Amino acid sequence: MRTLTAAASSLFAAAALLGCSDSSNQHFAGAAPQPAPSSLTVVPTTAPEGAAGEMGQLVFRVTLTEPQPEPINVSYQTAAGTASADEDYLQTAGEIDIPAGAIEGHIAVDLIGDGQEEAAETFTLQITATGNATPTATSAIGTIANDDTACNTPFSKDPNPWLVKGGDPLNFAHRGGVTDFPENTLYAYAEAARAGADVLEMDVYQTKDNQLVILHDLDVDRTTNGEGNVVDLTLAELRALDAAYWFVQDAGTLHDRPAQDYNFRGIATGDKPPPPGYSAEDFRIPTLEEALARFPNNLINIELKPDLDGSGDYEQQIAALLQRYGRFTDVIAASFVDEAANNFKAVAPCVYTSVPLDQGTQLVLAALGDGVMPPVPEHIAFQVPPDTSQIGPQIPDDFFLEVVTPDFIADSHAVNLAVQVWTVNSCEEMLRMIDLGVDAIMTDKPLLLEAILSTPPEKRQCE
Repeated sequence: MRTLTAAASSLFAAAALLGCSDSSNQHFAGAAPQPAPSSLTVVPTTAPEGAAGEMGQLVFRVTLTEPQPEPINVSYQTAAGTASADEDYLQTAGEIDIPAGAIEGHIAVDLIGDGQEEAAETFTLQITATGNATPTATSAIGTIANDDTACNTPFSKDPNPWLVKGGDPLNFAHRGGVTDFPENTLYAYAEAARAGADVLEMDVYQTKDNQLVILHDLDVDRTTNGEGNVVDLTLAELRALDAAYWFVQDAGTLHDRPAQDYNFRGIATGDKPPPPGYSAEDFRIPTLEEALARFPNNLINIELKPDLDGSGDYEQQIAALLQRYGRFTDVIAASFVDEAANNFKAVAPCVYTSVPLDQGTQLVLAALGDGVMPPVPEHIAFQVPPDTSQIGPQIPDDFFLEVVTPDFIADSHAVNLAVQVWTVNSCEEMLRMIDLGVDAIMTDKPLLLEAILSTPPEKRQCE
């Protein structure tokens, strides 16, 4: 063991006489500086209640933006909302420590299952934190989802909740806002919802190990730092990727910019701290279940993709997940693939759906001019582009048709179908669609659309 030299002993003695202590603002040279406080967030979440006689569990994630050298203590207690303590959930109080160097902890609340068909119910988790961390909020909402309602009867179109009937159109955040935020990430959806978007639009694929993930492309190459098709990758492999790797603010996903333009790169992998209120998880490829748990009060548009592995359980999996979370009347399912749309309709007849591509094309063409659009009782909306130039290879290059016209909107409304238009990104085109009276605008720029919709109609104009 080393011993202090006489000189060193004298220095320590002198320091003691001068009043140096651990509580002093003075530090010996070489001592580690106190790190900046981390933001601490309790993530609002949702869980199914479970069957009668069963106990479920709702688990809150508690996250730090940066690890700390000392533990962070979090005290918590539940408070009743529309859910009743010891009837819908067990009243809970306690504390957890997030260890030094860690960035996450968990708080579990036991749920009391029942067999009643009822609306989702909520309670509040109230928290205080001790240590070098600042809470972004002092409470978080826990939502107990109703999982008792069966989805075995067709939905009713009377009234059609997706018709705005003379009001402003709904703001669909396409993939969460492709230009505004890193697409198809929980961060994008949370920011779009916070900004006022009405509907969160998301594409769903099935992984190699049959998990449902949110991603637009067949492969991960365009948006992440990885390669490969989703169907050939496991959920664990997908979750290791950075879903914001190629995102450039206000420009979208680009591969030709200097490194400093990729502001969100590295958050998913822990190389850079997330913004306050978020965690690395929010910048990875999310699962559909995570989105349902995170956004219980937001309308959701799910685009159904082809069942790539041919197993036939893709649509059934989505239907079962929606049933677990009681998400029937606040979801619309859409698809370019008629087979996927029909398969989903067979297993989830109570979920609102839009007209698929082939059927929609036939209806649009039949109603041209003096044609009359027939009733379409099995669907709630058209999801169409302003014209055929956006459809792609399904339409011959020499064919052009303006789809969204006053006549088409009138015909659709006459048979109780909403008109939801994709993908509209310019101010001028947004104003034109609003003037035409469409029911929804799907956009890569939900912030721009929200700014327009927040402006009184008589003052709306483009710069």
